[in-house]
Amino acid sequence: MVDLTQTQVAYPPEFLSDVDKFIHLANEMAKNKDIGEVSAAILFAAGRYNSFNFLAKGHTQKDQAEAIAFYSQEYRKAFESNLNGAVGPVMGRPDKTSQGLAPLP
Repeated sequence: MVDLTQTQVAYPPEFLSDVDKFIHLANEMAKNKDIGEVSAAILFAAGRYNSFNFLAKGHTQKDQAEAIAFYSQEYRKAFESNLNGAVGPVMGRPDKTSQGLAPLP
């Protein structure tokens, strides 16, 4: 198993740019809503979009268990690697301007 606390993960710049767009939207939403509600909405939206993607590719009910395992594993890896700073810091030092929002590069 890789120790993500000591490993920087290299993602293509285009991918990270797309991720930053979601973070920016979430930060905008969090200005007027509870951050927990925004977090729940992002998680639900990811599940909804990935379900659509799964079905649009012609997968059937017999493939569902494998898809659930795959997407669950991918979320867990993303969550853990972000907690461990594999891509960069998730949170900077709190100050009066941060308002608890996720940082963008």
